Amino acid sequence: MHKRNFQNFIKSIFFMQIFIVIILAGLSLDLSCSSLSAWSASGMAAQDGSFLCARINEKIAQRLISSVNSAMAGDTDIEHLSRDYLGRQFAENMFATSINALAYSKDSSEEKQAAVSINSSPDNIQLPAIRLESEEQASPALIQSASNSRITFYCTHSAESYIPDSGKAKLDGKRGLVNTVAAHMADILFTKGLTADYINTIHDWPDYNESYAKSRETVKQIVDSGESKTLALFDVHRDSIPGSKEAATISVDGKKSAVILIVVGTDERKEHPHWKDNLSFAQKLYQEGQRMYPGLIKGVRTKAGTYNQEYHNHALLLEMGTDYNSLEEAQYAGELFINVLIQVLEKEVE
Repeated sequence: MHKRNFQNFIKSIFFMQIFIVIILAGLSLDLSCSSLSAWSASGMAAQDGSFLCARINEKIAQRLISSVNSAMAGDTDIEHLSRDYLGRQFAENMFATSINALAYSKDSSEEKQAAVSINSSPDNIQLPAIRLESEEQASPALIQSASNSRITFYCTHSAESYIPDSGKAKLDGKRGLVNTVAAHMADILFTKGLTADYINTIHDWPDYNESYAKSRETVKQIVDSGESKTLALFDVHRDSIPGSKEAATISVDGKKSAVILIVVGTDERKEHPHWKDNLSFAQKLYQEGQRMYPGLIKGVRTKAGTYNQEYHNHALLLEMGTDYNSLEEAQYAGELFINVLIQVLEKEVE
């Protein structure tokens, strides 16, 4: 009898333990589901945004980054990157750009500001707005220096086009796609904070042989205009290689670009005392292009004839790809060329 009672007592304790375990497991599961729901993307989006207010100062950022990044350890002999800089600014900037929680922030007018403030305290990090390279403005020094200047694009051979998109190399009496490339480059310069324009005058119709005579009048009007100073002048063409039905391209950031040839007129046929100034400008563009996008500018070619470049020392002829390039490839080459041009002009200002 006593033995049976003892066994029943042990069984009661055992089942009681199982019951307690089940109760605890149920509570734990309920809490986990609640937590997951609260931290889901929709749950985070429904919050009042307070989780974004991370209290991160310079010391915290340095401590967090230095523990996982080898660049923060030891001395460095990299020019312009002292250990002091890596210990302060570098850690701060790296940590700021790594906060993925910002992807869940609510849509508001603050997103349009140039920077996102994590906290109103002056000691906290400011997150810079992310901009594509094509949207980045030129340096303040260049914008200030060129405030009363403009860069102009025009097409002497207005009919030139690209076969893959137009079906033929020339659209006689009409504006071929080189005009689209020229206008696109002017637009990009405008987004970078510089004044630029594209002259859409057709110069090669009805008499193709009078093309440069007609574009000369356009150039003279541009240079003589009292509205603003001319900073640079580009005559936009596309090349054509007899017998070739393939166009050269390079790949930049996984995208195909046409290649560019710069043509500089000399004084062999006509007086052109400052043609070497144009040549110097072209060589600067070529060298900077080789540094930024090797192969984009395939060369600088001097040719007899002034090509109306005698009116300005920053006047050049640009061959934007060949007739077998696509418009997309030529336009991308134009975008890359503008990046090169900005760098050259900024160095000249310095």
